[in-house]
Amino acid sequence: MSVYRCTAVSLKTTALDFKGNREKILSAIQANQNSSLILFPELCISGYGCEDTFYFPWVWEQSWKSLLEIAKASSGKTVIVGLPFFQSPYLFNVSAVLQNGQILGLVPKQNLAQTGVHYENRWFTKGEESRNYAITPDGSELPFGSILFESPDFNFGIEICEDSWVQTRPGQYLVEAGADLILSPGASHFALGKQEIRKKMFSESSRNSSTAILYANLDGNESGRLIFEGGCMGIVDGNIKEEGPKLHFTDFESTHLDLDSTELRSNRARNFRSSGTREFRSRGKGLQRIEIQPLRSQKDFNNSVQVSKSDLFHDFTRAVSLGLFDYLIKSKTKGYTLSLSGGADSATCALLVKAAILFSEKELGPKYLESLGFDPKNLLFTLFQGTENNSEQTKNSAKQLSEELGFTHAEITVDSEVKSMLEKISAVKGLVPNWKEHNLALQNIQARVRSPLIWLLANLNGHLLLSTGNRSEASVGYTTMDGDSSGSVAPLTGVSKEFLLSWLKNVYEGKDIILPRIQSLEEILNAKPTAELKPLSEKQEDEKDLMPYPLLQKLERNFVFLGKSPDHLLGSQEWSDPKEAEEGKKKFLKLFSASQWKRERLPPSFHLDEYGLDPKSSFRFPILSEISF
Repeated sequence: MSVYRCTAVSLKTTALDFKGNREKILSAIQANQNSSLILFPELCISGYGCEDTFYFPWVWEQSWKSLLEIAKASSGKTVIVGLPFFQSPYLFNVSAVLQNGQILGLVPKQNLAQTGVHYENRWFTKGEESRNYAITPDGSELPFGSILFESPDFNFGIEICEDSWVQTRPGQYLVEAGADLILSPGASHFALGKQEIRKKMFSESSRNSSTAILYANLDGNESGRLIFEGGCMGIVDGNIKEEGPKLHFTDFESTHLDLDSTELRSNRARNFRSSGTREFRSRGKGLQRIEIQPLRSQKDFNNSVQVSKSDLFHDFTRAVSLGLFDYLIKSKTKGYTLSLSGGADSATCALLVKAAILFSEKELGPKYLESLGFDPKNLLFTLFQGTENNSEQTKNSAKQLSEELGFTHAEITVDSEVKSMLEKISAVKGLVPNWKEHNLALQNIQARVRSPLIWLLANLNGHLLLSTGNRSEASVGYTTMDGDSSGSVAPLTGVSKEFLLSWLKNVYEGKDIILPRIQSLEEILNAKPTAELKPLSEKQEDEKDLMPYPLLQKLERNFVFLGKSPDHLLGSQEWSDPKEAEEGKKKFLKLFSASQWKRERLPPSFHLDEYGLDPKSSFRFPILSEISF
């Protein structure tokens, strides 16, 4: 009996950080000396999010130099790493197979991701355009294309990320040709519930081909908008044998799949079902085949299975806190500054910064942040900027929350700044603005006057400024440009207000994965969401200005994600009040179209859900439009 330890590594990379990425890869190889095969994620050498720098020759050159260094560490094992590779006139996204110091071959990605947040066909060409050999920068020739790597009792092939998601997978031809193991190196971003989809997809692929699948994924906030999930997996005959940590703060995590080649091949002989036409099957027979040295086998391993929970609230806490943690470190700033209003959104931002600190202490050690020059107590500075339209309740809620979390907090009033600006413009216009005729202008000036003050504080602190808007507000433009929309990063714009309120309730009840029960959330949750920009006597509420948040979420999802026609945007069973539903639909369509210019100018945000509104990464919509039939 031969048992092979096949290891998938989830890796935290940074775009264009060739030295840092290479060192992490080498550390992971060193940490897995007992592994026969080590699989790293897609484009791990250069980073996945290099954007248009993928066009630059120096990016290809540095990637190749790193590959040569990594190859030296492949003695006694097989290592698979990802990089961009130029074969004139095309640029390919490839996985390189290394063994005993040699580069055995390059496998290009066959199917390019071009939906949702992905635009790979902007830079890369499908693998079908490749020749069956590649000329390397040093002039040598390597096998190139779809390849079956064969040894006496263990064969494997590679399909890269999107290749595993399409209807006709390269893996189908590989298993027809004799692959016992399909390797799937990925750069698959986080979205709530997406790991469950991956599990179902890989399980079914493994079952119907009677083979093993090893999946490796990037982890963390690599280049700004996308947070990668980790969550490596090992699947055999449709059963998930191993699942690795998701959304980890460490540089890498390893997930081991120990394969008995005799058992694997016996099962394949018994259960494999060929399919398709003879022409279909001939594609597998026509694949390039490379004989490789036998993989080093082991007899015994001490297995420890780690299976991640799939709770959406836990995943949200992990994903956004990890996104903020990586954003802070990679931006080389000293912390975050936050305009803490006493409302739900800014409270969520403060809680997630706290969660990032707690995760880092738990996973990286209590002194890790200090070793990087951070003072955890000063990692967040909160400021309440009050006007005559703010209640004492929100002022006190902001103070109590910041104190309970252990952050520095201050309070100022901005009425004098608002008054000064109104006086100056009144002189220009020859009128005194009033609430009856100039309601929007009077609301907006309060939000805008806060922006230069909070930016000044952030600059003096050496901090990034957190923007607190959520996706529901972004969809209907319920934000003041150059006011509350200001910021360096917007961590909440990827999820709805409805979700955020439920998440806060989960934290308040003491059910969060890392945060303790936060008593000061009680008043925030009991209060009606409000911008507090109108006089207190008007009792302003967000849902009165807009519509109920659950209704807004249904309309937004139906329009953006499901693509429903505006005249059939909401089904008769989706909302109990027909009149409210019809009014909400009309308001939503009008505001969504009118607010695209605002969404174009929002700070970078994290992709967190099944869909997003960020026009640079998720949903492109015309700036000028009018929906009519």
